[in-house]
Amino acid sequence: MIDKEKYVQTKSFREIYKGLSNKTKKKTPKAEFVERIANVTCREPTTVRQWLSGTQRPDRLVQEVISKELGVPIDDLFPEPKAV
Repeated sequence: MIDKEKYVQTKSFREIYKGLSNKTKKKTPKAEFVERIANVTCREPTTVRQWLSGTQRPDRLVQEVISKELGVPIDDLFPEPKAV
């Protein structure tokens, strides 16, 4: 059984909230990269991850946006898939 006197906090709802840390974990460089590309292309991070995994390929216009953002030629960023 819970002792209600011990269980009840002396802090208000607002005080508990204000006492929480504002610190957030730093994102990994890969997560920051995905977020950066998602923002510049106005796409979701899941879409960018699909591009990176090769399950999807961005259209030419999006490729140009990414190329400009990264300063790398499109042909280097998105080489044509090799025929099997």
